[in-house]
Amino acid sequence: MNGGLFSFGKPGNPLAQILSLLVFAGLLALALIMGAFIIAVLIGVTVVFGTVFAIRAWWFRRKFRAGIPPNGGGYPQEPSEPTSAPKRLIEGEYTVVKEPGAEDARRQR
Repeated sequence: MNGGLFSFGKPGNPLAQILSLLVFAGLLALALIMGAFIIAVLIGVTVVFGTVFAIRAWWFRRKFRAGIPPNGGGYPQEPSEPTSAPKRLIEGEYTVVKEPGAEDARRQR
């Protein structure tokens, strides 16, 4: 039973030993090259996303420090007045005017 197809010892033929070593070395080199390629792609994607995230965070910090809330699209808004002019505060008073019959309509509900 020692001459079966699945014996795990050394093959007796030196040519088969050399051929199996060459195949193993080729597969090992291929695995190393593919692994290096996959790692390079992952590092590249990480750098790109990290750069985009850093630029976006910088953009929001700059807008926050300037006191301008970021708009929905992230594009700068056109100023309606020159940016060097100081901001003005307009004060005023108001009076709430109730419509006649408004309280009667609320009570009926």
